[in-house]
Amino acid sequence: MTNPKRQKLSTPRKKAAQALTPDEAWVREPETVRRYLAVRGDYEQLCTEVEYILRKKIAERKIETAAITSRAKTLNSFLEKLQRKHYSNPFTEITDLAGVRVVCLYRSDVDSVAEAIRSNFEVVEETDKTRELALDQFGYSARHFIVRLGKASSGARYDDLKALTCEIQVRTVVQDAWAIIQHHMVYKRESQAPPQVQRKLNSLAGLFETADDQFERIRQERETYLAEVRESAAQPVAFLENELNLDTFREYLKGSFPERGAEAWEGQSRLVLDGLIAAGFKTLRDVDTAIKETAASRRDVVAKLGKEIKRCPDGTLPANLDAALAVALKAKEWKKLIPFGEDWIRIIDKARRGEAG
Repeated sequence: MTNPKRQKLSTPRKKAAQALTPDEAWVREPETVRRYLAVRGDYEQLCTEVEYILRKKIAERKIETAAITSRAKTLNSFLEKLQRKHYSNPFTEITDLAGVRVVCLYRSDVDSVAEAIRSNFEVVEETDKTRELALDQFGYSARHFIVRLGKASSGARYDDLKALTCEIQVRTVVQDAWAIIQHHMVYKRESQAPPQVQRKLNSLAGLFETADDQFERIRQERETYLAEVRESAAQPVAFLENELNLDTFREYLKGSFPERGAEAWEGQSRLVLDGLIAAGFKTLRDVDTAIKETAASRRDVVAKLGKEIKRCPDGTLPANLDAALAVALKAKEWKKLIPFGEDWIRIIDKARRGEAG
């Protein structure tokens, strides 16, 4: 049998390949199927390594992401691509047998992730798919990289992986949403679509791009606001006049309790903030005043709760606990404001009545 890696499919074989199923592939292309199944494990390991490196390096740069996922191409997907593209040597020509996708929250983060990729991998090819769109195409794409493991990945563990390539896609959540929709579209070019569909698709693509622009602008506005809040912290009187919201509340906890973590579990500060706002607290001064006025009672409640309090990962009491107990000790309808446990309610009730023990 002629080695399919070295021979391009003839026209009759191309037509036959278009109808090839995995079972048929074992009969007609057993060497290709056998070889792919033999190397797929290496590509799965490559996916794991590339994803791990990306997660670590992206976290070091403090970049928040919506998702980081990876996959080695399945046999069915591999065969489908063979039938559609007709490679002469698929194991060198197909560059996405291993694939990792990074979905960023904001467009500016795409550039930061791209820099992390260049710094930690050998980049074989880099493509901005958005710039490749012609005038007769609609879509909203992403940044693609073909990479090999970098010099830092050395040792016997990587010997079988060093020569393999992995595709990394970097896109925003908006670009990812468009890609999912586009995957299910029949039309890839405007000339293929009816005029009324063309208009709607072009309008939709434009809206997606505008949404990315607006998310980036909102992020910049928020960062400017946070900078102003932090700057005001240099003058305590002015700082406490800031409106109470999640950003200012976090800055208050960070500044007032610098040796303690803000929360014991993700979302705890949001829960406490909702209670503060529902109790009528409007500024940081309202929070600060309540915390200072309840200092003695709070210490007593914390002492009685003991092991009932879940601590932060660093072993400290969560700073938002001071605000939560302050509102519980000050507000009339406190039981409706924050969902305390039964033991907490019993001990807080006693503290509110001034009872001992």
